[in-house]
Amino acid sequence: MGRRIVLLACVLVLLGIPALAASSPWIEVRSRHFRVVTDTSEKQGHDVAQRFEQMRGIFGTMFNKSTLNAPVPLDIVAFRSQDEFMRYVPQWKGKPVSLTGFFQGGEDRYFIGVDMSSSDPYATVFHEYAHVLLHGNFPAMPLWFEEGFAEYFAALKINAGQVEYGDVPPQYASLLAGSQWVPITQLFSVQQDSADYNENDRRSMFYAESWLTVHYLMTNNRLVDAFKYLHLAAIEHEPVPDAIQQAFGVDAATFERNVRASLGSNQVNKQALPGLNDEPYSTKKLSQADADATLADMHAHSRDYAQQALGELQTVLKSDSGNEVANRSLGYWYVQHNQFDQAAQAFHDAQLASKQDDNDSDLHYLEAYLLYRKALKGGISPAEAIVMQQQLERALQLDPSLAAAQNLLAFSFGVQSRYDLAVQAEMSAIALDPSAEMYQANLAHLYIKAGRVDDAEAVLKRIQASSDPKIRENAQQNLAALKVTREQLTEKRRLSAMGISDPTAPQWKMTPDIKKEDSAPPDDTEPKFDTRKTLYLSGELESVDCSGQPAAVVTVRKGAKEMRLRTDDYTKLIVMGADEFSCDWRHKKVLINYKPGGKSDGDLVTLEVEAGK
Repeated sequence: MGRRIVLLACVLVLLGIPALAASSPWIEVRSRHFRVVTDTSEKQGHDVAQRFEQMRGIFGTMFNKSTLNAPVPLDIVAFRSQDEFMRYVPQWKGKPVSLTGFFQGGEDRYFIGVDMSSSDPYATVFHEYAHVLLHGNFPAMPLWFEEGFAEYFAALKINAGQVEYGDVPPQYASLLAGSQWVPITQLFSVQQDSADYNENDRRSMFYAESWLTVHYLMTNNRLVDAFKYLHLAAIEHEPVPDAIQQAFGVDAATFERNVRASLGSNQVNKQALPGLNDEPYSTKKLSQADADATLADMHAHSRDYAQQALGELQTVLKSDSGNEVANRSLGYWYVQHNQFDQAAQAFHDAQLASKQDDNDSDLHYLEAYLLYRKALKGGISPAEAIVMQQQLERALQLDPSLAAAQNLLAFSFGVQSRYDLAVQAEMSAIALDPSAEMYQANLAHLYIKAGRVDDAEAVLKRIQASSDPKIRENAQQNLAALKVTREQLTEKRRLSAMGISDPTAPQWKMTPDIKKEDSAPPDDTEPKFDTRKTLYLSGELESVDCSGQPAAVVTVRKGAKEMRLRTDDYTKLIVMGADEFSCDWRHKKVLINYKPGGKSDGDLVTLEVEAGK
């Protein structure tokens, strides 16, 4: 009988049909701050959790922080073999990238994958973990500091109860010795859309110099000066050379020479590992369904494997219909694909399957996230906003560290026009995840809705130089629109003092027909400034015509009056209350600023989508 099984396996291999192999049992190891899922041994799972606890402690020691934020739950999956691991790594042009570890983000959780068969499984994942720690505990950093610190952190070595700092990575030693350097003022100005960060040959040098600069700062105990520089450059918007002079006490050229000279110092420092909490780790065996559900959940949070994840989750649920992780992950998958009814059913099934009854913070957050995504597509009723608020308050009661839950709580309060509470919740989100500049953009929007224009301006000025081009452009556009907003608020207050609250009152009606500019021959010799008065309109957006992309025409109705308002490029239109302009919008309440172009048409200036239906 045994011989026949061997022969059958050989035939299957020859035919190219995958044979089922006996898999190692999967276990879960939980430390104070981490969950590790692995098919290695219990000892190796324990070692992975301990190594992450150690690196977390080292980070706290470096920055003298006794409390560290973890705004999103983190799951670590440690694979025993490279073959298994390669089925989950990110892809490039349809093929898996050669890595020993990877990081994967999501709205509700993060994943780190580790190839335990590698001789050095940690370098890549600790680079990514450094980003997680920075993002959760400091405001957004310039790219040179972020990437430089991540490389420095990844190169740390732990030996015999000590941590070694400052060893030069071999690839950087040769690169810095033989390549042309980027001037320090240029290095400090690199942003996400810069060539130095995106072109392969220049990107390597950017990483090398960023590592060396952080190495110099850490080795010479100049972190305080570094944070002073970051404040001057990012908050006070001082020019880079001036910020260097004020922070480090030398001009940019001297600072650059000092950084370069540190390459030859080869100074390696050793310190005792920080003490760890003695709380014992818990270990439990996972059923095959639970292990498969976790792996499918990782795929569900990946752009490369999302479609594959759907089939994997459905397969788990065929054998274990009450699997909580599979139902929760399936609901997340449906939300991401705008299949809201199916998502609601999956979350309901996950709630029924939960052995913790009402005590699963993930589920409460995801049910609120579902309502938020529905609101972006089709609006949200006051009753739904209250349900959303209740789900989020329960999630935060169970896990107060969830920054994303505070952000959505601010949204739900904003829908209810409870702006003081909305601002308070958004500020809590920022405190938990200070580098999330989108939260700051949301805070500015809430300030505007609350009539606190000066506060909104202060926030927008902080993020107008963001290294993220989308955040940067959004802030700059909203700053430009604040003048119009101030005029509106002033006029609203004046009308309110007169007892007039209807924005369609005579004072707000359009001026007589203005001759369209395109009736005159174009004149390209000098720029033309649009001197038309900006008017305000609230109503229902009935439809969007994008047939002339990137131009678009929106049809808005206010009572019996219909307006057709145009934008030359909807990708550049200032949009508030939604992630971006959508050609699929129908029957949405909107607030619009526009330049009149006739009795029933004009040019859009800004468009705000109200959350209410």
